[in-house]
Amino acid sequence: MRPFHLAFPVVSLELTEKFYVDKIGCSIGRRTTKSINFNFYGHQIVAHLVKQMPNFSQSGKVDGKQVPPFHFGIVMEWEQWHNLRDKLSNENVIFRLKPHVRYPGKIGEQATMFIDDPSGNSIEFKSFSDESRLFATMPSNENHIGSGLK
Repeated sequence: MRPFHLAFPVVSLELTEKFYVDKIGCSIGRRTTKSINFNFYGHQIVAHLVKQMPNFSQSGKVDGKQVPPFHFGIVMEWEQWHNLRDKLSNENVIFRLKPHVRYPGKIGEQATMFIDDPSGNSIEFKSFSDESRLFATMPSNENHIGSGLK
């Protein structure tokens, strides 16, 4: 699989660098006075300095939880996700959506959590107990509400 590229706005390169390097574990690639390239688990994400953030405050419901419609993230290995969850919890990072398992026992079972960077960009970290089901569809009659941690 080829790495993806994502560019996103931030209001402070200094706070953004500290967050993505210290909290999430990204390394830095190229940088300018107006942008920073990060290695986001093998993918290229680029923080671009803006004077003001766009309004991303709307959210929609997924599993009865408010999920920001604009967000990006990464699908991690099961153990890697749990290690990051523990690291973020131990560092008292505030979760937009606390770590939980969606669709327990169902085709799309996945661990997920959301955090916001210092500019308010929402990042989702997810993992599937069975990675072969990443793109699997669920029957329309299944109850998709999940909770709890594994």
